[in-house]
Amino acid sequence: MTEHESDRRRYTRVPIELPVEIRQGASVWHRTLVNLSLTGLAIDEPPNFDAQYNEPFTIGLETEQGNLELHAYLQHAGRSQLGFAIEHLDPATLEAVRALMEPKIDNPAILDEEVRTL
Repeated sequence: MTEHESDRRRYTRVPIELPVEIRQGASVWHRTLVNLSLTGLAIDEPPNFDAQYNEPFTIGLETEQGNLELHAYLQHAGRSQLGFAIEHLDPATLEAVRALMEPKIDNPAILDEEVRTL
């Protein structure tokens, strides 16, 4: 089992549909967020996705609270989705991601435990 697969099981993923902008170098793709966790996210795959898979991406989310920027690496592509691992969450970004997730889960206290393990 890879580290990413282990994280997938350890951190709660919630379905969230939001517009996102995937950026890498001069390339930009406008897509939709499919789900989000404290360590990763899935986005619907653009047609003819021709990115450098081993290079970092910047992912901009358009939220009701404003724009949120995440730095991530592509972990997998398949089933019409791109799976990204979030590289680092500073405290402000962590709180913004958590605020997006909390209304979508039954027990927000789960996120407290997950934050402690980061």
